[in-house]
Amino acid sequence: MKIKRSSKTTLKFATQKKLDTLNEIMDEYSRLVNIFIPDFWTKNLELGDLIKEITNLPESWLSARMRQCAAREALSMVNGAKEKAISLDEDPIMPVHSGKKMTLSSQVVTIEEGRNSFDIWLIISSVGNGIKLSIPLKRHRHINWFQEWKRSTSVVIHRKYVQFSFEKETGSKKTEGDIVGIDVGINHLLAVSNGNLFGSEVKSLINIIKRKKQGSNKYKKAKKTLSYYLHKTVKDCLPWSELRLVVVERLKDLKKGKKPNRGKEFRKTLSNWNYRELLDIIQMRSEENRVSFRSINPHKTSQTCPVPACSHTERDNRSGEKFKCLRCGYSNQADLVGSLNILDRFISGQYGAAFQT
Repeated sequence: MKIKRSSKTTLKFATQKKLDTLNEIMDEYSRLVNIFIPDFWTKNLELGDLIKEITNLPESWLSARMRQCAAREALSMVNGAKEKAISLDEDPIMPVHSGKKMTLSSQVVTIEEGRNSFDIWLIISSVGNGIKLSIPLKRHRHINWFQEWKRSTSVVIHRKYVQFSFEKETGSKKTEGDIVGIDVGINHLLAVSNGNLFGSEVKSLINIIKRKKQGSNKYKKAKKTLSYYLHKTVKDCLPWSELRLVVVERLKDLKKGKKPNRGKEFRKTLSNWNYRELLDIIQMRSEENRVSFRSINPHKTSQTCPVPACSHTERDNRSGEKFKCLRCGYSNQADLVGSLNILDRFISGQYGAAFQT
């Protein structure tokens, strides 16, 4: 199985003159894409058909190579719009290029490593009108996670950042290994059904965000710190080499269960606590490590006794981080109880039979 990921790197280190030139290139590129789209819309073309179709390229000060890149992007947008319409059983709507990005091939853009104080130099050549741009970039820390991945030869350039794509062949899903349920939370980032609790610092990081003015640079920096913490905890703490199945809470059901009327302070904490990002990270790491990823409705998983012979469900079973069954007396950390019930709910359900041993 082949998986793909991307990472963004800011363009803020480029001079204003270079950014102005880049914006002019993107404006003309977008104009060309929107010339190609109506022409391709009436035809059923594949990428291999482009050479014949673009023999007579539209007039432009951009080079033939740049115009070919614009044609590829136009074809990708056309085919994408048609495929989406088929999947939704709707009439297709012809797309329009917004001018916010351009996808350039290795014939136009190259990447040079380490020069001066910058990690990467993005070289855009064969543009037209004798233009050649050398744009300095700093590696985003996320790029370091892709050192063993194959980097795509094409680069997506936006107005304020550059997007690099990576791919990796992982092989088929594991058929042997441990199966775990994971309860995500504010007091502990990850409660795992094998008895481990990880990420006790997450609440303090959320509290730092709450004290910052929303939208300020300090707020954005605190959010980035939290995001990095989520990635690092999931990557380093879970025993990926030993796992074959991870079961988590389904997002839409999770949000329903986490939004009771508990006051303004609780809602503010939730607004700074990105469940979607965390669950996406767990899914991403599962795919990279050939681990199956599943999700279930978590309704009352932290209020239900995990003892099979009991399974008593009552709100008063849980008090803060403590769980004690009022029927059989079983006690444990409440988030760990949730993780045990998440795993059991999946394994005993319709799709869990394949993972039963």
